[in-house]
Amino acid sequence: MDESVKVIKKSAAGLALRQEHADAELLSLLVDTGLVMSEIQDFESALAYATEVAIKMTNCEGVTIYETEENTLHGLCSRNTVLERRMQNNPFDSFRIPLDPQTIAGHVALSNQALNIRDVYQLPEGVKFAFSPQFDEMVGYRSQSMLVMPMCDTQSHVLGVLQLINRHKNGEIVPFEDWQEPYIQALASQVGVVLRNLRYSNELQRSRVETVKKFIRASEFHDTDTGLHVERMSRFSALLYEKLGYGPRECEVMRLGSMLHDVGKICIPDRVLKKPGKLNGEEWEIMKTHTTLGYEMLIDSESPFLQVGACVALSHHERWDGSGYPRRLAGSEIPLEGRIVAIADVFDALCSKRCYKASWPLEEVLQTIRDSSGSHFDPDLVELFLSNIEEILAIQRKYSSGAHLPKELEESSVKAS
Repeated sequence: MDESVKVIKKSAAGLALRQEHADAELLSLLVDTGLVMSEIQDFESALAYATEVAIKMTNCEGVTIYETEENTLHGLCSRNTVLERRMQNNPFDSFRIPLDPQTIAGHVALSNQALNIRDVYQLPEGVKFAFSPQFDEMVGYRSQSMLVMPMCDTQSHVLGVLQLINRHKNGEIVPFEDWQEPYIQALASQVGVVLRNLRYSNELQRSRVETVKKFIRASEFHDTDTGLHVERMSRFSALLYEKLGYGPRECEVMRLGSMLHDVGKICIPDRVLKKPGKLNGEEWEIMKTHTTLGYEMLIDSESPFLQVGACVALSHHERWDGSGYPRRLAGSEIPLEGRIVAIADVFDALCSKRCYKASWPLEEVLQTIRDSSGSHFDPDLVELFLSNIEEILAIQRKYSSGAHLPKELEESSVKAS
């Protein structure tokens, strides 16, 4: 194989950066990248940051990050600054290609060997891979120099591929230089480990969420009237949390936690929970215990959303004026999460048909919310809720069978004040 394609051996590149080319700025960028990526909690942010760093490190036009998935390479993220300027947006979506040793990325993934290619259109005879010009022809682009690195974990298992295209120097496209290889190899290793950890974390999160949803479905089975209630009110709660300035991660924790507000009802006897008429005094005292029972079921967990679930289970029946239960908290003594869920829960419950009542007309429900400001509900949250009523109603319509909701919800707008 001639110098137009260089197989980068780990023993040569490694992570021991060559002293004569050690660049303080690049070394500092690598350190900063490791610190930043260790704090990133979602795939999209990690991928976006990694591509920005790769472009900054090498002054290249394009970066693609692939993840290996059985017999495919999943293109998680692809950026090309030239095409973005031309098309005014990122022209790439997530895509998958076969894990084929005859493609450049496939060869790197399967051989666990990096490649530094001077010109992908002038590959020497005898190489076992080829460049497909299909994409270039489709968008009117010219790929030339390419640096392709396997992304490995600490046991050298290939997790994916980091591919850089068209390095610039002095206004021209030039090959990637030898001294840049260890920097990009270090970056590829960082990205691979971070993505693996995020994947594991997300799988664990999905497993926990699925367990919680099964738990909720069990309590819904016990209480036949709830139906889609928890889906709607949890999304109302997350929306209000977002409007208060919380980020996507916190809002998702709020959504999942608020779904557990009534989980304690799984412990309430059917004779009380499913009674079609009004509860007597003894039955009402039994029903009120679902708050403390739910709290006790969840409080020992270290999971953030189960902690929120414990909080809202205990506090969502407290009232702003201190007349609620179980602890008769008042005002800001009530946790914010409980105050939010109180409004979301009551609004959806009044809008929904139950075994003991019909659904209320929408304007009557909204008037009740207004009238309860300062007594049942936090006045500031009532104002926030009503000022975002169109988004609330959009959620209501989206997550509803339609059979048990006021017909006014089919309308496109409603007066909030």
